[in-house]
Amino acid sequence: MMRKPTRIHPTVCFLFGCSLLLAWGCAKPETDIGLGLQPANNVLPSGSDTVTVVFETVAEDSLETDELSTGLLGQVYLPGMTYLRAGLVTQLRLSATDVDFGNNPVADSAFLQLRYADGSYGVQRPQFFSVQPLSDSLSLDSSYYSNFVPNTSGEEWVKDGSGPWTMDAYNPSYTGGDTIPPQLILPLKNEIVQGFLDLDSTVFDNNASWFDVVPGISVSSLQGGSGVAALDINSGLSVLRIHYHNDSDTTFYDFLVSPLSARVNVFDHHFSGGLSALQGLDAEASLPGDQQSFVISASGCKTRVRFPYLDAFQDSLGGAPLVLKAELVVPVQSEWGTKPFSLQDQLFVLQENGEGGFGATSDQSTPIPVGGSYDPSRDAYVFNLTSTVQEYMKGERNGRDLFLVSNRAGVSVAGVVIHGPQSDHPAQLSLTIAP
Repeated sequence: MMRKPTRIHPTVCFLFGCSLLLAWGCAKPETDIGLGLQPANNVLPSGSDTVTVVFETVAEDSLETDELSTGLLGQVYLPGMTYLRAGLVTQLRLSATDVDFGNNPVADSAFLQLRYADGSYGVQRPQFFSVQPLSDSLSLDSSYYSNFVPNTSGEEWVKDGSGPWTMDAYNPSYTGGDTIPPQLILPLKNEIVQGFLDLDSTVFDNNASWFDVVPGISVSSLQGGSGVAALDINSGLSVLRIHYHNDSDTTFYDFLVSPLSARVNVFDHHFSGGLSALQGLDAEASLPGDQQSFVISASGCKTRVRFPYLDAFQDSLGGAPLVLKAELVVPVQSEWGTKPFSLQDQLFVLQENGEGGFGATSDQSTPIPVGGSYDPSRDAYVFNLTSTVQEYMKGERNGRDLFLVSNRAGVSVAGVVIHGPQSDHPAQLSLTIAP
């Protein structure tokens, strides 16, 4: 019996050939070709490491707070941190020059109307306010700081028996039966503004002549009550308004808090809790931040940051490795700063500039932003400090410390407690480097 030869269908042959080609094409290519041509010390594998970080809490000596767009007024307690009083010192500019109040002008009423800006801090409870005239002049060309103590005549302008006032930045105000945007309205003594109307008309020829008579005012909160509100001191909508009549008319005149007014926010802190040891210390004093450190706006306090051993990365010739990434992660003690105040959404990092002041780090101008925003997924503030750390490694910035400060230091009230480098959830500087 003859056996039939086995025949393979052409389609099967084709598929088998394709499989061989595919297997050959997927084979791992030779990667070691030429490897021996590159010296081993020129291969640049990157590595990661964490380095020592030192925190210290430092009281703000003073903060330049002149010519800001937002003022702060009131008093508030930040639990375990500080008791803050905030006030405003400002010029009142003429809304029009060469003003003529007419024959026999008589003051009917007067109000200091301070338009609210966006911002209300703490529980708002009734409090009394003081308005007093300055005895010294202000200048738009001068710099003023948060610890400025104005000289006043001691004469009180707020009408006797008025108040207290609860500041409400989010609901309309009412005056003379009219509904107006939210503002703090303080009634003033008629005899004070009658004195304005009785001045020689040349006083109102220009602002310089007017400032010779009334250099400005100081607005402050008196003892009792609570809450701080933000005020609009840049648009010209905050005014001292005099309602008056003369022999032929009834009208009003405004003195303005305007962008051209010399003005300054002033702050006074009385530290408490973990910060009480800062009270009365000089500007160079600090508190250890091993476990926790503080950042408080309104010229409260800041955190000094040091990396003391970065120069240990230098080789015997003083060369430093290439820093591919340097990330400072600063965890937040979440139980702090959440009620009645929200966490600050961002912290800034500043560096001593060698001239007694502070400036931005070199990372501020790099393609990868320095950051500093609060990351809720990590419950921490995160900073890119790659260029700055590289400079420290090279010894280019030795002695110039970094500081974490509030991003709205002069125009807001906020405080946050951050974990120190030796806490259970420590602040860390993570490095990715190439030798």
